[in-house]
Amino acid sequence: MITKVYGANIAVKDLDAAVKKYEDLLGIKPFKFMGEGDFAFPGLKGAAFNIDGFILHLIASDDPGTSISKFVESRGEGVFLLSLKSDNVAEDMKRMEAGGAKFALPEPARGDFGEVNFVHPKSAHGVQLEVYNPKE
Repeated sequence: MITKVYGANIAVKDLDAAVKKYEDLLGIKPFKFMGEGDFAFPGLKGAAFNIDGFILHLIASDDPGTSISKFVESRGEGVFLLSLKSDNVAEDMKRMEAGGAKFALPEPARGDFGEVNFVHPKSAHGVQLEVYNPKE
């Protein structure tokens, strides 16, 4: 079941500049910097801010083949996805597929980050949704 809005991911061109900007805007520092093992797909890096339980991720990539790089190239920096916390990603996938969602992966990706899958924006009125069960 989807239990809450976990957070949002913002695609940025320059991670260091974005972290500095958000530190200034929010008045807090990231609680975590992320690298390869923290994402379902390779080539990403990021920083996470915790705003009273809402996790705001700034994500960048130096690899032009990643979804983040393609997003920034075609749309510019901005909100990349809305993250929904799930207590059972596979079950939520079944329910959401019955409602018309198209997922990026046939099965959830699993790793040190937990488990996750992504609803394609075309099946969610232009918003990419992340169905995420983080490893606590």
